[in-house]
Amino acid sequence: MSRDSDSMTRKDGQRLSKINLSNDEWIAIKQLIDVLEPFASATKLLEGSKYATISFMNNVITAIKNGVQSTQNVEPNIDFTYPITVFDDDIGIKDPDNDDEVDDHPKWQKILINTPQDCKDLTEKVKLALHTAINYYWIVPQNEGMIATLLDPRCKSLNFANESQKNQTKALFREIYNEKRQELSTIQQ
Repeated sequence: MSRDSDSMTRKDGQRLSKINLSNDEWIAIKQLIDVLEPFASATKLLEGSKYATISFMNNVITAIKNGVQSTQNVEPNIDFTYPITVFDDDIGIKDPDNDDEVDDHPKWQKILINTPQDCKDLTEKVKLALHTAINYYWIVPQNEGMIATLLDPRCKSLNFANESQKNQTKALFREIYNEKRQELSTIQQ
């Protein structure tokens, strides 16, 4: 970051170097940037568009899922109703020294930012958490999205889908088309 051509990125790199990031932490940051890049690309593609984007959703979600595919086959047990992050187990936290006082105010915990963090398998943990979250939150009727994609000239080839999905989508489209054609002929008679 300190050698980047963008001045804001260089300043951020200088600030980060002042808090003494270890080499492992820098490596983890670089790996996480690679993991998160598809999310940035998807956001850029879909944000503020002046055209319909539902046809891109299956393609984008498939690309993101493939990008966060972990080498570990274990699905983490994540409670999506509890606001905890993948990093919470790894952050060194120091409670305030005044444990004797009893008050109703929430206690803030200090994160020890100058203490090197354990970055072992951090990228895999993040990938697992992201993959699990995508599978949890992205439950959309597949058929409608695939039909929309098939009808969009920009992505109708369904390159992201396997042959079975392509054939199934085309068969579903023919079925819907024939139903609507039959309805129309009935109305016209």
